[in-house]
Amino acid sequence: MRSFHSAFLTIVLSLAFGHVDAFWRMVCSTVQVGRIDPIVNPGGISGHCHTIAGPNNINTTSDFDSLQAAYCTSCSIQKDKSAYWTPNLYYRYRNGSYQEVPHDGTVVYYLDRGVDVANMQAFPKGFRMLSGDAAARSFDKTLTYGDKLNGGRPVGNRASFACLDSSGPQPETPGFKSTKCDSGLRAQIHFQSCWDGVNLYKSDQSHVAYLSGIDNGICPPTHPILLPHLFFEVIYSVKSVDQSGGGMFVFSQGDTTGYGFHGDFLNGWDPDVLGAAIDQCMGDGATNDGQIGLCPPLQASVDPYFSQNCPEQAPIVNETVHGLLKVLPGCNPPTGGPIRATQNICPIQPKLNYIANQDWKSRSVAKPGDKLGAWQYMGCAFDAGNPRPLSAATYSTQTGMTIETCTAYCKSKGYFYAGLEFSSQCYCGGTLQQPIQSPLNCSQQNYMTCSGDTFKFCGGKELMQVWNDTSYTGPAPKGVPVPGQTTLTVPNNGGTATYAGCYLEGVGSRALQGPSFSNTTGMTLEMCAAFCSQSQSAFFGTEYSQECYCGNSTTTATTSQSNCSFSCKGDNTELCGAGSRLSVWGLDKYKANAGSSGTGTGTGTGTSGGGSSSATASAIPAATNVASLGCYGETGNPRALTALYTSGSTMSVDLCAQKAQALNLQYFGLEYASQCLAGSVLNPASTPIASSKCSMKCAGNSAQTCGGSNAISLYNNTQYIKPSNPNPVNVPNQPGSQYGYVGCYTEGNGARALGPTDKVGSAATPASTSLTVEVCAAFCFSKGYSWMGVENGNLCFCNAAGPINSAVLAPEGEAGCNVTCAGNATQNCGAGSRLNVYQLKSGSGSARFAGATVANTNSTTKTGKRGLRFKVW
Repeated sequence: MRSFHSAFLTIVLSLAFGHVDAFWRMVCSTVQVGRIDPIVNPGGISGHCHTIAGPNNINTTSDFDSLQAAYCTSCSIQKDKSAYWTPNLYYRYRNGSYQEVPHDGTVVYYLDRGVDVANMQAFPKGFRMLSGDAAARSFDKTLTYGDKLNGGRPVGNRASFACLDSSGPQPETPGFKSTKCDSGLRAQIHFQSCWDGVNLYKSDQSHVAYLSGIDNGICPPTHPILLPHLFFEVIYSVKSVDQSGGGMFVFSQGDTTGYGFHGDFLNGWDPDVLGAAIDQCMGDGATNDGQIGLCPPLQASVDPYFSQNCPEQAPIVNETVHGLLKVLPGCNPPTGGPIRATQNICPIQPKLNYIANQDWKSRSVAKPGDKLGAWQYMGCAFDAGNPRPLSAATYSTQTGMTIETCTAYCKSKGYFYAGLEFSSQCYCGGTLQQPIQSPLNCSQQNYMTCSGDTFKFCGGKELMQVWNDTSYTGPAPKGVPVPGQTTLTVPNNGGTATYAGCYLEGVGSRALQGPSFSNTTGMTLEMCAAFCSQSQSAFFGTEYSQECYCGNSTTTATTSQSNCSFSCKGDNTELCGAGSRLSVWGLDKYKANAGSSGTGTGTGTGTSGGGSSSATASAIPAATNVASLGCYGETGNPRALTALYTSGSTMSVDLCAQKAQALNLQYFGLEYASQCLAGSVLNPASTPIASSKCSMKCAGNSAQTCGGSNAISLYNNTQYIKPSNPNPVNVPNQPGSQYGYVGCYTEGNGARALGPTDKVGSAATPASTSLTVEVCAAFCFSKGYSWMGVENGNLCFCNAAGPINSAVLAPEGEAGCNVTCAGNATQNCGAGSRLNVYQLKSGSGSARFAGATVANTNSTTKTGKRGLRFKVW
């Protein structure tokens, strides 16, 4: 749409006098399209099609009172529930079909015109009028009322057209003239501003009259009361219609001349708001210069997302009005005049669609403390994208986003924060990375309705509404760490670690060049700290949610903490770097061995000095129980082996074999001299290639080769034992007590498969250092549970009822429960959202209560809604 100054230029030029800067300009989108006209055809179907802007509930019987009940309006000022409409424009092709001409809405001007501006009155309740003549096909030369000082003008000047073309400005015309316009064809119409003071409406429009100059001047004595001067403009995208084959533009009433352009107005203003706006923003001294934002009575109810929050409604009349049509709605034939046209009537009129009345509903932005199920609204957070308040998981939908679907999605992903933004976007996380704003600040923001629920709001532009799962009872979010201040406890008596900062990843070599590994499901800060403390590294860093790196110095610079924004895969409450960004921590117990600190390669502070990793090649025994399979091509995505990935300057065949055998993985391979991959399933796309492709010397042993570029030196771990489901499982220290294997089950629908069936007690301290099926059996038996299940390699659940919450049997082995136990890699321990389920055999014990869980993920104890939950070593 053209800028305000160009849009209003033609109006200003036509002024004889008046207040140039005292008015307001309101933009409206379309709310209804169809043969609706409650002024001319109340209760019936109009003779031609209109584009209507205004309240969502506009219909054939609308009046002032009914419009007030609307829950939204497609105009920016929400206290204005008035309805505004104009005829649709179509293009008639030579074959007789009609193409709807698109436009970008209606712009409504409220102008202070006339010599009696000081006494201007607001539109009264129930007031309605129309300007123009739908049947006109020639210029109306009838003069308006005038006197010696204010001469009359032809009534035909009320409507005009301007071709907005790149070739330059063209003069306005009262009818169609030039219609090949690069920037659109602007149609515009002035309304009557003089009222008789008695009648709210008369069908012949005799209750109103035009100013002597139409857009300015004096009122006739018969109509002494001056009202705000209304002016509509609609810009039709005529360029978007293919006119190469010939044809003509025609309004919906069959008008091919343009002289029949008209507009309707049904008042629905809040009287107090309109009155205050006239007093403060019209007349002498008003300086709002057309801007609603500078007029306080109007600005208070402005919704910048009016088109999003009050979109086009379902059609009321059951007929097609959009797109390519065989006939004009209303069966109106094209008429060119110059005599007045008569309204045609279709032999068969369409029916009205049933539209459920929703006027009783109301919409309001959630307030802190409001709840939907277990989720409670926290407030709003600003989102400039660096980092987002929540970013661990996300999805979007342009049609189905609701608060309920977003919170359910986040819960299914294991997160207890859910955020909604821009109507259609959902974000999840376990750590808020931007602060929740004050309720006052949030109340002053603008919100968009949810794309799947018009009665609730789902954030705004760079504005996230955050909800919290009150049923979550795990560890408190650790928040964004502060360099030099935030510490954590390193497991296995490893002392403490102090946060060093967010570091850039190296270019060509790693920022931390010691041992490394990846865990795609269970990575935590504590897990990485424990791993790096084994090599007495001075630093550890986590990256991309799932990668862990060790080293005695950092070779890169710090960057903004906001860049390390990814939640750890194994603990949603912690942050584990980001893409090419590491969350670096100093292991306080070993930092003294690393020498003095220095400066990184960038602007931040890094570390450097002596010390070396204890994981050298000479300390690793030669690999045994392995068999070379030759050189295989790397597949890229996914890689040839995916269960384990680690890299480092000490890499050798022996070191990689050691890692694969420790995890009981069937295959391992080396690539790019320093990378080790392992797994029990080889990607079928990875096939043998020439041995010369695997020629890189191992970084930690130059006497060995470690693959090449996209080439992997593949080995078979001959001591591999295929994981199984032990059956029966003997309960440790409980002779004769056994659990029998039942099968692989899916997790429950919305709740745990082995969730609680009654109220449970408090958590107890775990006794095991790693999870096995036997550890889970001992725990569940000690609590009196007859059912147990192991999940995702490190989780143990118990209850007294067996699989509930719609859990069902799932495939065994590689197709379903395919994750080995953290404490015994020869046993299966379920998978993600999959459990290997066992039941206590008859005579082995009795159940006392339901709902316990034990987890081996290197962190502190948790108590969850499903019962007792532990994380143990």
